[in-house]
Amino acid sequence: MKTIVVFSDSHHIPLPKQLENVAHESDYVFFLGDGLSGLGDILFNDGFHAVRGNCDGYHGFPDEDVVQVENVKFLLTHGHNYHVKSDKLPLLLRAQEVGANVALYGHTHFAEETTENGILLLNPGAIQSPMIGAPSYAYFVVSGDKIVHKIVKM
Repeated sequence: MKTIVVFSDSHHIPLPKQLENVAHESDYVFFLGDGLSGLGDILFNDGFHAVRGNCDGYHGFPDEDVVQVENVKFLLTHGHNYHVKSDKLPLLLRAQEVGANVALYGHTHFAEETTENGILLLNPGAIQSPMIGAPSYAYFVVSGDKIVHKIVKM
């Protein structure tokens, strides 16, 4: 069994203590872009994976990543290259192309999730300046090919 914390759009502001604590206790940390320079020592966690957002410039991180956790494959992207603010179909097609079970994205500052063709598309919301409501992140527990997840409001 592995745990994963997923967050996005911190916009270079230091992370809230609650999120730092959860990140340090998780097996994996997935950052979906826009704020790479504000992540502090979380960058050095074993299991840390990050992608570059449209506000990150170049920090040596890729535009997307595919990470296998047990028997579940995750596609990580900020989402701007897939135009997620207007349509999720390009993201879904990319997830199918790489064989992902879960496509994680940010960019919209809006927490949402949907399942299309058996693929979970999930945006954990924004840690800073959410579009609606409180800042949020996602938490996953993976066991074999089973996942349990929750969007956590802060």
